[in-house]
Amino acid sequence: MKIPFSYIIRNFVKRRQTSIITVLGIGLVVFVFVAVLMMANGIKQTLVTTGSDRNILVSRKSSQGEITSIIDRDAANIIATMPGIAKNAEGKPMLSAEPVVVINLFKKEGGLSNVTVRGVAPEVFSVREQVKVREGRLFKFGSRELIVGSAINKNFAGTKIGDKVKFAGDMWTIVGIADAGGRGFDSEMWGDADQLMNAFNRSAYSTMTFRMADGASLDAFKTQFARESRLQYFEPKIEQKYYEEQSELMATFISVLG
Repeated sequence: MKIPFSYIIRNFVKRRQTSIITVLGIGLVVFVFVAVLMMANGIKQTLVTTGSDRNILVSRKSSQGEITSIIDRDAANIIATMPGIAKNAEGKPMLSAEPVVVINLFKKEGGLSNVTVRGVAPEVFSVREQVKVREGRLFKFGSRELIVGSAINKNFAGTKIGDKVKFAGDMWTIVGIADAGGRGFDSEMWGDADQLMNAFNRSAYSTMTFRMADGASLDAFKTQFARESRLQYFEPKIEQKYYEEQSELMATFISVLG
């Protein structure tokens, strides 16, 4: 039998509290689900645009096939001398070997949160042209100075130009604010790679990123890379592809959690 519309109205009025709770509950579920999907998609889009299809990123590969950190200096020197890497006007390889660490900073609204600190080489801005110093100046290589991404400057306390950040037992001075156009680098701090490695007593890099020379073949580079026995534990990938794979893991986790 069809239930009369008037009966539905009377039932809603009589059980008003239960009906309102049911509607709000369904609405909340829909809101959370949509918000989670938006968050997962936002993370994926941000990380994918962080990389460049003109750059190659080299990272260490474990025996299980998982990408892990630590590229020793010997391996870094071998990679830096391989053909296919673009050179700048001074004839230096357009390459940045980078240690990456994570520190804790207080957010402006309260509470601690993780912040990535990346050590870079002087040639980094020819490799990652999308990153520009918007305010202040670039840090001096050989000194314990930092530039902070625009998102860090916006959301974390004590990250203005002239402020000092303490980590690895020393004070690091913020001298500039960088803008990466909404890419993942906006949420990082950058400093001199050698200074960062000395501060944390490291002897190896996390990753290496370089610009491919015009006309160079990625397949040819990979073939030569594979022939070098001392590089058998490392893997070169297009930078954009690397970040895309990283984003898929995070986006999948968030989606399943949602």
